[in-house]
Amino acid sequence: MHDFSVELLGVNHRPNAPNARRVVVGLASVLLVMSLLPMRYLASPSWDVWVATDDGKPRAGISVRLVYQNYSAEGQSHEVTLRTDENGHILFPAQYGRASLLQRLVYTVSSAGAGIHASFGRHAYIFAFGDGYEGTAVTGKYVAGWRGTPESMESRIVVRKAGS
Repeated sequence: MHDFSVELLGVNHRPNAPNARRVVVGLASVLLVMSLLPMRYLASPSWDVWVATDDGKPRAGISVRLVYQNYSAEGQSHEVTLRTDENGHILFPAQYGRASLLQRLVYTVSSAGAGIHASFGRHAYIFAFGDGYEGTAVTGKYVAGWRGTPESMESRIVVRKAGS
């Protein structure tokens, strides 16, 4: 066997040995490609909703709207509107989105430009309307919302005649 290594200026050099620059360029290329691949994420949880009037009677046929957006991955919100069944119930299935790491970086930096009014991450909320009624899911005195966890939500919305 012959050893094809060459000694130049006291340094042992093998002609086919990878150099550090090739390794760095190769890794950077792989990372760039990986940052462009969209990855699936939970955009909104499955959400069980019951709608009733002040006196506890279920309201059938009321529209319930789910609004969600990932401020760190997209520039627009999404809406899904469904109608309650005879028991005043509706189940929104989980919603999923896709975004690459590069896309997430761009939208996160863009959101940061809004300063103290910036929003980041996943957000969702629901409200009910129709037949002269309206209402919002609340927790205490605050509008109930979702901010990335948990994977499922349950809410009761008390609807009242609009304007009352």
